[in-house]
Amino acid sequence: MTLPRLSLTLSLILVLMLTACGSQNAPATQAPTQPAAAPAAADPTATPQPAAPAEPAATACEDYFGFCITAQASGAVEATGAGGWASSSNTDCTALAAAGAARILELPNLLPAGENKITVALTRIGAYTGPGTYTLAASATGGAMPDMFPAVRIADRAFNNGDSSAATITINADGSGSLTATGLVEMDAMQGVTPDPTARLDFAMQWTCQGNK
Repeated sequence: MTLPRLSLTLSLILVLMLTACGSQNAPATQAPTQPAAAPAAADPTATPQPAAPAEPAATACEDYFGFCITAQASGAVEATGAGGWASSSNTDCTALAAAGAARILELPNLLPAGENKITVALTRIGAYTGPGTYTLAASATGGAMPDMFPAVRIADRAFNNGDSSAATITINADGSGSLTATGLVEMDAMQGVTPDPTARLDFAMQWTCQGNK
């Protein structure tokens, strides 16, 4: 091999070696980041799903009732109930609650309601004079009519006013109202259990007046 050709061959080998070394020492190139996929567009032809209907209110009752009532009892018996009472054909809510001369105001009753069949009857304000809060008294003076505490029956047990009982009633101008009674005592009940002299019942009731339809 002649000298010029040998020199050329050696030069080519040297260039190839330098190129290989350079490629090994070159910094790595980061692959380009792929763009995030765009969210799928809503299908304009899809039928919208209706929202789930709301649960009916616990106080709701048929519109032919004059009063919608809820009641709760605790103490000797735990119970809740709700229902309607009286026909609305003769219920004038405003006149019922209107202010005026002292008169008897009968409160709504509750027919057997709830799992434990709460029944409420006989509650009244003996000298009602208009919207406000009244503290019930089992006796009255000066010829006035006494108030009557709620008579509450739950399943086969009955409760009413006793020596340590107390009750208040609030009447609103629209005929709605609430009652809170504490310390009701167990009474004899038809076909019921023997009263427990230590049993005490706390009772609450709320109502709305639906008026004439």
